Amino acid sequence: MNGIAGSPDAGGTILVRLPSWLGDLVAVEPALRALAARRGGDDGRGLSLAAPAHLLPLLDGWLPGARRIPHPGRGGERAADWRGHDVALLLTGSFRSAWTALRAGIPRRVGWARDGRGLLLTDAIAPARELGAVPLGLGVRGAWPRWLPRSVTTSSIELVSLLGVSTADPVPRLRSTATVSESVALRLAAAGIEPGERPVVANVGGRPGSAKAWTEEAWIAALAALDPDLPLVLVAGPGEEAALEAVASGLTRRARPPLCAWGERAADLPELLALCARACVVLSTDAGPRHVARAAGASTVVLFGPTDPRHTACPGPPSVHLRREVDCAPCHLELCPRSGSDHRLCTALIDPREVAAAAQCLIG
Repeated sequence: MNGIAGSPDAGGTILVRLPSWLGDLVAVEPALRALAARRGGDDGRGLSLAAPAHLLPLLDGWLPGARRIPHPGRGGERAADWRGHDVALLLTGSFRSAWTALRAGIPRRVGWARDGRGLLLTDAIAPARELGAVPLGLGVRGAWPRWLPRSVTTSSIELVSLLGVSTADPVPRLRSTATVSESVALRLAAAGIEPGERPVVANVGGRPGSAKAWTEEAWIAALAALDPDLPLVLVAGPGEEAALEAVASGLTRRARPPLCAWGERAADLPELLALCARACVVLSTDAGPRHVARAAGASTVVLFGPTDPRHTACPGPPSVHLRREVDCAPCHLELCPRSGSDHRLCTALIDPREVAAAAQCLIG
């Protein structure tokens, strides 16, 4: 370590390169909150948060004193934007982030030593690797020693400890602004969901062809099996609005037709956070919205297909994980290489009735 000059309570400025994936950004919140507290409060003064521009609004209700450094896409960092900081805490594993911190002249650079970036860092932790075997009987044998499946929350807590920061609360927590919460409440009320009601929120979207996505037919079957008097809100990401319409069209016989958030456009991240805070349960595949839901305090039912649940395991509200054992999963592939009846088998085997039963159990 570099000593007190680079410590969080020494009065210098700290740049935090946040993860570029939504779920990972939510997962590092406990470490970031502990760092802000070590600085003397939860307003975030003395911190700069660098992340893709579309993710930063999720933090609008928190750390108002922190400087935001948005960049386009997942790898658009610029050294000019990072200059003048005393410490760079790199909560992403990319080589580019370490290279940018070095080029920006930041004297202390803290991150994970992987993919050749360790030489660019002053303080680093080398992630543990598997020995090539199937870990704990879950997954497929790797052709080369892979990174050990570990929670991003746990890994980020370990990393921030290099700055002398102890994280007492490992549960990710996010809150929406009063303005967004009020706006969402008005939209719900206009759809007949009163302030005292807590809807079921279902994330029915997914990238076209994604191995992680569940079929629209399966979503319709699961949601149709829920109590028809429960208010139901369907959400999806930008560009996934067609899934909202398709699932909603299959649920027209419900006593209370579902609300598509928001029909004309997908709910943005601050709105999704406010929706999840109102929910009695959130149903989702292993995608970013399920992490937002847990950080909002909602119970969740999560459908796992090609991904390994150990990468995202962390304490929090009640959650039911549904997964089927198949010989090719978890493969972490975005597109399933199999064909015929084996295509996307890991998600196809999840029974909609089991999803509905898990949701009803969490609702009580």
